[in-house]
Amino acid sequence: MIEPQRTETIVRRRYAAGAKERTDKLCCPVDYDENLLKVIPPEVIERGYGCGDPSCYLREGEVVVDLGSGTGKICFIAAQIVGPNGKVIGVDMTDEMLEVARRNAPIVAQRIGYANVEFRKGRIQDLALDLEKLDHELKKKPITDAASFLRADELAEELRVKHPLIATDSIDVVVSSCVLNLVEPRSKPQLFDEIFRVLKKGGRAVISDIVSDEVVPEELQNDPELWSGCISGALTEEGFLVAFEKAGF
Repeated sequence: MIEPQRTETIVRRRYAAGAKERTDKLCCPVDYDENLLKVIPPEVIERGYGCGDPSCYLREGEVVVDLGSGTGKICFIAAQIVGPNGKVIGVDMTDEMLEVARRNAPIVAQRIGYANVEFRKGRIQDLALDLEKLDHELKKKPITDAASFLRADELAEELRVKHPLIATDSIDVVVSSCVLNLVEPRSKPQLFDEIFRVLKKGGRAVISDIVSDEVVPEELQNDPELWSGCISGALTEEGFLVAFEKAGF
């Protein structure tokens, strides 16, 4: 099996490239509400990858977090549904995707008449750690030896507690489109735990993702292109249900 760090690097590199130029292999045909797409700039739509539209299950006034928000397409759709009294937070680990999303957020806000979307840098299996805050601190105190490495680890934990990227019990709805499968297997239990942690009591998880009819064979799990292409990390339907149940749903 591909090592966890390498899996994340492979995914980040492929989606960084997809943020700069449309990559058809990352796309699945999805029917979105055309009226909600009208205010969204073309580059967001063209370089937004997914396999479904979880936004159709949202309600006015809700606080929503989109896991693996990419260029922000689902976030900008959701912004119009939840309205000015709602809020949408996109979480992504890829700088190039965040750059596209953040650059276009003011354009969408101007067109719909309000700004209720923000984008944060983080890993969806670790929604407590704000990677931009960590980057800022590490620039002041870079890692140069084992001792500073251990201090950085302590700093990350302190940020999780004192300045979480997404606070506990703060979200009405967690949405995601074709991203959960990209998290390597050993981190998937933590991913579902994090979804449960950030949701308010009675909150909902609306997930559109690739589902496999059977457990993906190990040789396919070791294929970097298939992994980053949303194939090798797919769970079975039962696997999804068990993961949600173990997390507390």
